[in-house]
Parts: sequence; C-alpha cells; structure tokens
Amino acid sequence: MGVLGLCKGLSKRGHQVSLYTTNANENEILNVPLYVSTLVEGVEVFYYPAHKVIFGNVLSYSMVRALKHQVKNADLVLIHSMYQLTSTAAAYYCRKFQVPYVVRPHGIMDTKLARRRRWLLKWAYIQLFEKKNLNCAAAIQYSSPMEDKLARNFMSIKSPNLLIPEGVNLEPFEKLPNRGSFCDKYPEMAGKSLILHLGRIHEKKGIDLLVEAFSLVAARRDDVYLVLAGGGDNDYVKRIAKMLRDLGIFDRATITGQLNEDEKLAVLRDADIFVLASYGENFGISVVEAMACCLPVLISDKVGICNEIVEAGAGIVVTCESEKIAEGIENLLVDSGLRIALGQRGKTLVYEKFSMDRMAESMESAYQALCGVP
Repeated sequence: MGVLGLCKGLSKRGHQVSLYTTNANENEILNVPLYVSTLVEGVEVFYYPAHKVIFGNVLSYSMVRALKHQVKNADLVLIHSMYQLTSTAAAYYCRKFQVPYVVRPHGIMDTKLARRRRWLLKWAYIQLFEKKNLNCAAAIQYSSPMEDKLARNFMSIKSPNLLIPEGVNLEPFEKLPNRGSFCDKYPEMAGKSLILHLGRIHEKKGIDLLVEAFSLVAARRDDVYLVLAGGGDNDYVKRIAKMLRDLGIFDRATITGQLNEDEKLAVLRDADIFVLASYGENFGISVVEAMACCLPVLISDKVGICNEIVEAGAGIVVTCESEKIAEGIENLLVDSGLRIALGQRGKTLVYEKFSMDRMAESMESAYQALCGVP
C-alpha cells in the first residue's frame, strides 16, 4: 500500500506512473489480472506471476521480460528494496538503456540486522549484484539520516543520496471509528489503559523489550493491558507468547494477528499509548500512523524518526532498555496532560512533514533534477 500511495501522489501531480510488480504478497498469491494494464486506485499496475519464492526472493521471469521491453521507455525508474531478482533486472536494463534509476533500500542495509539471517547468502548477492546496482544508481533514496548513516557503514556507496521522509495517506485518519469499537471485541480489555505495539511481530521490533517493560509496569498497576497487533513469523510469535507466560502476564496481553485497515484504525483509536521499542528502524511508518490518530508515542532511539519527534516535542524517546521503556510508559499513564500534549504535537508534525502529498512533492523535485528537468 505504501508504494501504491506514492504512485498515486506522483500521478496527482501530473506524472505518468506505471507500477510493475508480482502477484506475490508475502505467503499468499493475489488473485489479480496478469500481464495486462490494471487500474488500481487510479494507478496503472502490471502484475506478473511469481514463479517461485526462494529465501524471500521472488522469481518472475515474465516480469523480467517485461522490464527488458519497457524500461527503455521511462524517464526514470524507482527500484524498491534489494536482494530481489526483479530489482536486479530493473537496474541492469536501466544501465543498458541509459535510464537513470533510484534505489530505495527500505532499511535493509543495517549490518546488525543483516547478519541475523542468511548473512552468507546476502553477502554473496551483494558481491555479485548489489554493489553495482547501488554504485551505478542516479541516487539512493533514504527515509531518514539514520538510514543513510547505517547504509554508509554497511558498505561503501558512490552514488549520491536523497533524504526524503516517508509519507502516509492521511485520508483514512480524517474520520476515525468511535472509541471502544476495538475493545468491544475483547471484553478483557474493558476499563484498562491499552499499551499498543502495531506492526510486524519481528525480533528487530524490540517486542521482547516491550514485554519486559510491560511486566514491570503490570507489577505495580492492575489497570494496564498490552496489545501486540500485527502478523509475524509463527516461531517468533510463539516465543513472545511463551515470554508472556513465563513473566506471568499472559492473561493481561493479546496478540491479535494481522489486522485489516478498519481494525488497525480501531485499535489506534482505542489505545492509550503507542510503543515501538525497535532495535533498528529506518523510519517508523507505524509511529506516524499513531501520531495521525493523536496517540502519544514512546519509541526507542533506534527508530529513524526519533530526532524529528524530539525536536517537535511530539513523543518520548528512550534507549533500548526495558527499565527506561517502563519508566516512560508509567510517566505517560500518570500524566493525562502530557498524553494530550504529545498527541496534539504529534498530529501537527505528521500533517506538516509526513503526509503522502509532501513526500510526492519532495520526490517530484528530486527526480526532475535527476532527469535534467529545470
């Protein structure tokens, strides 16, 4: 949805935008028309079959063939993510036809995170393909100075950088559901202050820190409830569930699984505090969504958006320590005036800097310069 929203933003500004992708959506195959131009929310999208998925790498020979014929007609190509055959093919044909291209790594180039899973395969792919893909790009687009710094530490990159913050579509946040609609489905949450994590249930998100912090808060208060909302790897979800049991707080927490868009808005509306205790985050879209709902946020200093939040006084930023996270949660729980003030300043920050329209405007200006348009 983020890529589609970005394409919509650029289309609204009068540019012809085509999105080439596969019908793979994590572990499911989308039921969409293949090979043909399809209009999705006003954006021209071409879907191609994912022939195989190997270690998260989607192979789509038909999409590669399409790129071979279509890349040469573009003024600029935006390549999303890395370690994908389709992305590498797009970069190759851009070089072959001398079409400028921009790469968005989406926080992948973080040495600590990269070495947690399949590091040898990633290292080999970097040496074979990604070094050239990155160093021949017209620019590398980062969403925060933190992502830029991590990438530069990850490997030597010759291409110039573009710092363009992520944006969210603010239309769904203009009319939020009535407060209580999410809690109505979970009677055990009634009358409790909800501490929310919304996003992937993944080890890099610092959910273990949040669970430890919540256990400290729950030992001193009986009016709090933890909501871990989002999908994730089953093994890791089981580890977190076991952690909740071992700490004796399993009955004071809910792991919801993946939420649809309406459910996401409902849980943001009902939550009292949003927490992202991530060990590494190139930006923090879920933080922006929480602030768009006027929800006070508490995040780690490893979240890319942390400096902007500190400067705007729009949230609490702490180190990746469960005690500090617990302290921040308790400070927010006891001070309703602080929660309201942070929520209001957070919403102002989102509308000023992190809307999809603002992102599209910044990208338009940067991309026109790369294409030589005055």
